[in-house]
Amino acid sequence: MKFRLLLTVALFSTCLHAADDVERLSPVPMVSHIPAQCRVVSVLKESPAEKAGIRPGDVLQSVNGRSPQDASGFAGMVAAAPEDSEFKILKSSGPVENLRVHLSQGRPRLGAVCDLSGWAKPGVTAAGNESLTVFSGPYALTVSGIIDKGIMFVRLRVGNDSDHPLNVAPALFKASDGSGGPMTVLSPREVMCMLYGEKGAHLLVLKKMKKDTMDSRDSSLLDNEPAAEERCDDVPVKGRLHDSSSQYAEANAQYLAAESLWPASYKPGEAADGLIYLSLPSRLPVTLQATIEGRILSAQLAMPVAGGEQMKASKLRAFFESQKKGDTIRLTLKKGKVFVGRFSMYDSVEERAWFQNPSGGMLGTVSYAIDAIRSAEPLEQNPSKPAPESGHLN
Repeated sequence: MKFRLLLTVALFSTCLHAADDVERLSPVPMVSHIPAQCRVVSVLKESPAEKAGIRPGDVLQSVNGRSPQDASGFAGMVAAAPEDSEFKILKSSGPVENLRVHLSQGRPRLGAVCDLSGWAKPGVTAAGNESLTVFSGPYALTVSGIIDKGIMFVRLRVGNDSDHPLNVAPALFKASDGSGGPMTVLSPREVMCMLYGEKGAHLLVLKKMKKDTMDSRDSSLLDNEPAAEERCDDVPVKGRLHDSSSQYAEANAQYLAAESLWPASYKPGEAADGLIYLSLPSRLPVTLQATIEGRILSAQLAMPVAGGEQMKASKLRAFFESQKKGDTIRLTLKKGKVFVGRFSMYDSVEERAWFQNPSGGMLGTVSYAIDAIRSAEPLEQNPSKPAPESGHLN
């Protein structure tokens, strides 16, 4: 089939599809370290932390006598602590204090943000795309991407754990390809123009306005002079899929209207989540950079790279036997292919691991024999809804 539902559902949807023409990208490994101590970089207003006297610059050392292995472990300890807990704090002014804190029942329980700058945390999206979260001060940026139909689709999540609202828009981001050349950040209108021409741009306007579905086969769609947001004069190549089904065009317009990263303001503790679109890179990797209030958060995306040394069969068996259904696993097969999926079960008789297949297809599962796997590693799945990143806001 020439055109697949929802741009091959490559816009990170989870419907079944064949994805032979989709290039799933992976984060390029980068030097990373988790800060050893939780140095507070932000305190939410009216939070238990503020009421207890915790201030930016303070170091949270322990909760009820227990200290985490590193700064990322502090969130788990706070989540498990009773409502009335004792915190050992190294104040920025010098002395160590023991503070009694009445924690909130819901999240965030404390309202203090650990500075995790320097940490690059791997993960995976619900659609099975590998992601990377980078931290700087009270902000976190999660990035994943694919290439399809001559366009690069990038899923972004920007966590705002500062003490004030943050304006998030595509203008915060810029990208360059492997040759160092700048890549154009395309608007949703430009994407629909490239795919369907002015009819596509018109559909996007309707979907964004939450108008009723219009049948794009109706010639009245273009009877009137299109408004500026419906014109495609500035798009050099347009209407690549003009002869595709009207249902696909409407479905993609609906998806872009709902999933694009539109300009918005996000309160402390909230996160932006959406898609931005880039022109096709001349070569990989693609470097995506966000500049947020003077802080630069950067990640690179390229084709998946095989990882890890070959694991012995006995170690692989033990690994899969210890996994729970729904855990996200990254496999490197002996032929070098990389697969990411949710673990379903391990058949110890056939020595075969079964997974839910994020790439879709006629079958919803896929399996690999132990003797075909070179290495396996767990990945943490990103939240399905915008929320503060684990380990950042306590």
